[in-house]
Amino acid sequence: MEIEILQDKKRSLYVYKNNELSFYSKVKFNWANRITKIYNHDNILLLEVEYKMTLINSHYKILFQNELVKENIVEITDTRIVFDTNERLYTKQGYFIAINGNFSYYFKEIRVSQLKQKNWVSNPKILLNINDENLEFLNLIIFHILATGAGYSSD
Repeated sequence: MEIEILQDKKRSLYVYKNNELSFYSKVKFNWANRITKIYNHDNILLLEVEYKMTLINSHYKILFQNELVKENIVEITDTRIVFDTNERLYTKQGYFIAINGNFSYYFKEIRVSQLKQKNWVSNPKILLNINDENLEFLNLIIFHILATGAGYSSD
């Protein structure tokens, strides 16, 4: 299954499955932090995440999680999402040095999806490919992309 994620001029992300809106993010930010709100297609707030960056490190804090979110998301970082009973999905680039931003998501050393980014076009977009046998991870991957990717400029 291929999922398309588009970025608008306000740096929000919109997720489309079969050409229908599934999720979207709205971002409020300043130079040191940002708050990302993730909604479903019915405009129901599902997740609210704060990102703070200092000179030394950066971290994400989950401010709100709707009971409609099937998995209990415990932690989000730039490279992983931890859920339920300490299970985790993590990202890994295919090459040591990658300038295109493409990477894959893994669960227990098994690749579950691949992400390709098209940043240098007039309408930036992300293509997420996930196999049918890994669809149980789809929403978690989407939440991770929306939480960590919204607010960044492709300019």
